[in-house]
Amino acid sequence: MVNHFVQPERAALVLIDVQPLFVDLMHGEHEPLLARLEHLLLLAQTYAIPVIATFEHPVERNGWLPERLERVFPPDGGRFVKQTFNLCSEPEIRAAVEALDREQMIVAGAETDVCVLQSALGLLEMGRRVFLVEDCLFTAEPNDGPALRRMEQAGAVPLTYKTLHYELKRTVAVPPLQQAWNARFGDGAEPFVGPYELPPSRPSVDALVVRS
Repeated sequence: MVNHFVQPERAALVLIDVQPLFVDLMHGEHEPLLARLEHLLLLAQTYAIPVIATFEHPVERNGWLPERLERVFPPDGGRFVKQTFNLCSEPEIRAAVEALDREQMIVAGAETDVCVLQSALGLLEMGRRVFLVEDCLFTAEPNDGPALRRMEQAGAVPLTYKTLHYELKRTVAVPPLQQAWNARFGDGAEPFVGPYELPPSRPSVDALVVRS
C-alpha cells in the first residue's frame, strides 16, 4: 500500500543547481524563492532529512550556493558537481541517491524546465517517489507549466513549502519551528517566519490559465 504522506524517515531533499547565475536569470522575484529555499533547508535539518545538492559545471561561472543558503545548509549535506542535466546520469550522484536508501525525494531548485525536469524523470525511473516543491522551483522561462505538467503526468506529486511544512509538523502541539531556527541562526534578529508570513510566491503561468 502506498503511503501518500511525506515521512521524514523515508525522505531526502534534492536541491538542484541553486546557483547565483540561475538565480540572477530567473523569471520572477528572487526574495520569495530564496526565503522558501532557506526555510526548506532548515525544515530538512529539523526532521533529520538528508540533503543532496547539485551544482552545474562550471561552478567558476555558475557559482555555489547563495550565501544565505550556505549559512543554513546542513553540515552533513552532500555536494556534487554535475555536467549532465539529469543528475541520475552522473554515476557518483546516482550512487549517492541509492546509498541514502530513501524512497521519497523532495525536489527543489533550477531550472524547472531543464535540470529539474530531467532529474525528476530520472528519479522516477529509479523507482523513487518525487515530491515537487513547486514554489521552490525556478527558471528563466516565464511559462514553466508544460514542464510541471510533464513531471506530474509522469508521477511526480506537487506540493508547496507550506504544505510540506505542516505535513512534517503534523500537530499544533509542536511549538512554531521558527522559534528554534531564530534561536540558532537569528543573531539577535528573527529572519525566519512561519509559512503564512513568507512573501507571496508567483504562481506559474500555466496554473493561472489551466488549473483555475
